[in-house]
Amino acid sequence: MKHLKKIAMKKNFKLVLLSFGMIALLFSSCTNDEPVVQEQNIDESTSITTSLSQLRLQFNSEGNVIPDENPTGNIVFDFCFDFVYPLNLSYNNGTTVTVNGLDDLIEVMINSNDDLYVNGIAFPFDVETYDADSGAIVVETISNEDAFIDLLESCDFETAEPCECFEDYNPVCVEVEAPNGDIFLVSYPNACYAACDGFTPNNFAEDCENDYNYPGGNDCFEFNFPLSIITDNGDTIEVNSQQELDTALYNSYYFDFVYSFDVTLSDGTLLTIGHEEGFIELLETCSNENGCPCPADVNPVCVEVESPNGNTEIITFLNACEAECEGYTEADFVDCENNTNCDCSDEVNPVCVEVESPNGNTEIITFLNACEAECEGYTEADFVDCENTNPDCTPNSILPILLECPWSVDDTFYYNFSSNGEVTITGEGLSSNGTWHVTMGNEGYPIVVINDVNGNLIDEWSFVDCNLINSLLVISSENPSSNIALSCD
Repeated sequence: MKHLKKIAMKKNFKLVLLSFGMIALLFSSCTNDEPVVQEQNIDESTSITTSLSQLRLQFNSEGNVIPDENPTGNIVFDFCFDFVYPLNLSYNNGTTVTVNGLDDLIEVMINSNDDLYVNGIAFPFDVETYDADSGAIVVETISNEDAFIDLLESCDFETAEPCECFEDYNPVCVEVEAPNGDIFLVSYPNACYAACDGFTPNNFAEDCENDYNYPGGNDCFEFNFPLSIITDNGDTIEVNSQQELDTALYNSYYFDFVYSFDVTLSDGTLLTIGHEEGFIELLETCSNENGCPCPADVNPVCVEVESPNGNTEIITFLNACEAECEGYTEADFVDCENNTNCDCSDEVNPVCVEVESPNGNTEIITFLNACEAECEGYTEADFVDCENTNPDCTPNSILPILLECPWSVDDTFYYNFSSNGEVTITGEGLSSNGTWHVTMGNEGYPIVVINDVNGNLIDEWSFVDCNLINSLLVISSENPSSNIALSCD
């Protein structure tokens, strides 16, 4: 298991991407020993019952957070809002109780049943929510039941579609302002999860480090417990396991370690971390072991390479970092333009060839058909199976590109895809709306299925090349000769 919360290379440590579980909480269940709230104006509220029922879905029967329901490991983004404590609640039997934190609230939830449950809350109370316009966590006062109902309606618990994302680990981060003005990073397993929360590649931070707590992530080191942390509200907490660490940080935006502490490297070496700089150095070492950590922003660069027949061809990369990761430098960059002069048909029968980059790695180039490949000097003997030759060519990998900016079809019609599954189509006096989703085609290519508002098929776009090689090869099922391309300003 990977044991490190994600770290912000700024002032504060950042939030973990994916918590593996919260410990069974150590608070006793609601009994006569619990503090009774005297003379509180606690009103019955169907909204608090609904809120706790929805929040309860984030946790298992022991109060441990469910990983699939909590991709960021933060309640504001994984649920919808966080209460500002303390809260004064009442049970259906008339008992009242003060809840001083999330761990208390979880204990209340997991010990509720059909006979004993919370049905009231003292107004007013505050909640923390994310404001997309300001990119900040803001505090909102809920003054009465009507305001509470409005909050739950904005969360859209009842009608929101579940977020269905592939489990590929390619983390992206979003920079957020905490209520006290500090800046921290929220991390998502991949761009798909971020898109489900309404974020696009334009929102992604460039310094999103690898997440060492994600299953299948980096096995660089493990913490040696116990160790102590300082949460964002200034509390110093000693934790004795990864589960306790996850619990302590679930509703924290950032944290600091109390130095020094020990870690065990993957080769068994015991290492003492005496200060923050030493820990950052360890993270950078682990990151370097994992290859090139590049951002997901779409800012294509091109390089010119020589094909077997002595001609030159243009290879396009998602951004400069991706090109440099393959051994190219800025001196190799050329204008991204098509230099193919062959007179080939628009027949869609993709073929792939494998080429070697300057650093000795191999990459797959996809051509529209055999003629296009042969025009670049390749022969049938060079062709390889296109299916599964590009592991990055998945429905998940095209999402950052698809949402980056509008798409043009023959420079006539423009498609603007939204992360909520809606698409707006404009051009030549046309303005219409529809829906879209991504699936994997039988030939191993991601396909964007576009329907009108009535569910009738408009088009299917096959992303034959997801890495922007050969000017991002996207093919329309309705009109294969159409030129489909990003239309970024």
